[in-house]
Amino acid sequence: MKLKAKGIKGLKSIRDSFKTRQFKYGGYAALITLAVFVGLLLMNLILEQFSPQIDMTESGHFTLTEQTLQVVDQVQSPVLFYGLWRTGMENQQLLEVIDLYLARNRNIRLEVVDPNRNPGLVSRFDRGNEGISEGSLVVEGERGFRVITPMDMYDFSFNQRGGSTLMGVSMERRITAALLFAATGRTPVIYEIVGRQESLLDQFGIQPIVERENFDVRQLNLIQSDIPEDASILIINTPRSDITQGEADKILDFLELGGRLMILADFRSGELPILNQIMASYGMQFDFGYLIENNFAYTAGAFYLAIPDLEDHDITNPVAQERIPVLLPYSMGISETPARRRTVELMPLLTSSNDAYLRTNIDEFDTDRIDSDLPGPIIMGMTAIDPSWIQGDEPQARIVAIACGGLLEPVSFFGQIPGNIDLFMNSIAWLEDRPETLTVRSKSMFLLPMRINEFQMIFYGVIIVIIIPLGFFISGFVIWLRRRHL
Repeated sequence: MKLKAKGIKGLKSIRDSFKTRQFKYGGYAALITLAVFVGLLLMNLILEQFSPQIDMTESGHFTLTEQTLQVVDQVQSPVLFYGLWRTGMENQQLLEVIDLYLARNRNIRLEVVDPNRNPGLVSRFDRGNEGISEGSLVVEGERGFRVITPMDMYDFSFNQRGGSTLMGVSMERRITAALLFAATGRTPVIYEIVGRQESLLDQFGIQPIVERENFDVRQLNLIQSDIPEDASILIINTPRSDITQGEADKILDFLELGGRLMILADFRSGELPILNQIMASYGMQFDFGYLIENNFAYTAGAFYLAIPDLEDHDITNPVAQERIPVLLPYSMGISETPARRRTVELMPLLTSSNDAYLRTNIDEFDTDRIDSDLPGPIIMGMTAIDPSWIQGDEPQARIVAIACGGLLEPVSFFGQIPGNIDLFMNSIAWLEDRPETLTVRSKSMFLLPMRINEFQMIFYGVIIVIIIPLGFFISGFVIWLRRRHL
């Protein structure tokens, strides 16, 4: 009987333990933990169905630009992406970018092809019999196809020693350009004017970039030939001597019919009066000399390496939004002529600081300002359109003038400047009136020195050198006093 009573008493003790405060708190904690666990489980199941992603990269490597989305939305016919990868060798970064296209438009599909097992399919896209690299992406539509090699998906800068540096990711840029070609099949023709030791696009590795943007680049000697009817854009890139009057007349006739022209000029070529006649016909002129940038915040460490302000323009806005610096070595100036036609609209692209000045006497090597210097701010890039208004299909002449012959050349210590290339490519797109490609640029990984003025230098210096250390000292002193009186 004692054992039974003891057992009953033990059962009663267990029953009473459920009424204690400790059990109630523990039960509440267990229920909350279970509820949180079930909630997280349900949330994961829901999110797995939608696969939301947040692009945490500074340049938005895995986010399509608004212009790309417009291009993708306009694809009405089937487009097939062929990924030439062996099993297990897929480019995961590229696949994530492709998924953004596939999710946006059901007319776009991806097919992974092993090039070793499907040589016939690969040879269909190898029209030049040069071979297609493994890891390439082929974009095929009803109007044609484009092959994007693994090297095309990244931007590299090559220095004078033959080394290379990864400067940016250009997957979206290449895919969108290929998608445009596959949908339209049109390839505008750019003619480089030659005959005076001009700098050629291929000389600095720019021609492949232009061709990948669906342009055909050819050379043209205006002394020997007229401007072909298929010419979309003319480029005069740093001629070492002035053009002839006959060449100027051909270019002016081309512009009168709504032609497009890009001019890059260098002060080392001397004054170019006939080339300036073309400029003056549209209300602007090159100012001979070279820029001395006297504001350190507007330089890359030397007065002749100017980092200009990017003015509000369709060409420069995408570069400014991506915070990609443009670097102009030994730039000249551009100014408006006293008189121009009312139909012409001029807009600046690149300007110096107010502290800069243009050295017109190039035999004077002292960087201190002299009387013959032109005061800043100096305009280094400008556009002209005529007429400034358009009615129906009326042709519109467009000019982009940049007063820096070294825009596309590699710069010592920096190599090729991604911002310069983007500025050039945006200029080509603006001349061709292709707004959908203006902002689809490479995701830059390039950084120039931080631009801060003298006030900012003093302000940040006071914070770092005085205020922050003083804050630590005061905090430590207060803690020491409190502990001393414990």
